[in-house]
Formats: sequence, C-alpha cells, structure tokens
Amino acid sequence: MSNWSTIVGIILALYAAFCIYRGRIDISSENDRSSTWISRSEKPVKFWIYIIVILALAAALGFNVFNF
Repeated sequence: MSNWSTIVGIILALYAAFCIYRGRIDISSENDRSSTWISRSEKPVKFWIYIIVILALAAALGFNVFNF
C-alpha cells in the first residue's frame, strides 16, 4: 500500500516542477467552472506559497507519512 502514496508524491512533485517551469498554476472552482491562473510574474508570493504547499504534500506522501 505504501507504494501508491510514494507514486502520488512523485507525481505531485513533478507537477510542482512543471508549474515552476511554466510559471503559472491552474486554479479552478467547482461552482464557477472557470479556470484562474496564478502567474509567477503577477503574484509571486501567492505562487510560491502554492508551490511550497504542493511540495510539502508531495514530501509527506513520498516519505509515507500518509498511507492510503
């Protein structure tokens, strides 16, 4: 079972790296059905906070803190 959490952690880390490379993060709302972008150049603090949260979750899953 711990292999799945490690795989999901690696996928999240790769997604964070892709967002850093691209310079923006997609944020969509379930109710609005519209897509919002957080750009690294327009809102750098918010962008890096989201990246840190994604990487922290990826590390927690990668080190099997949460198992599913």
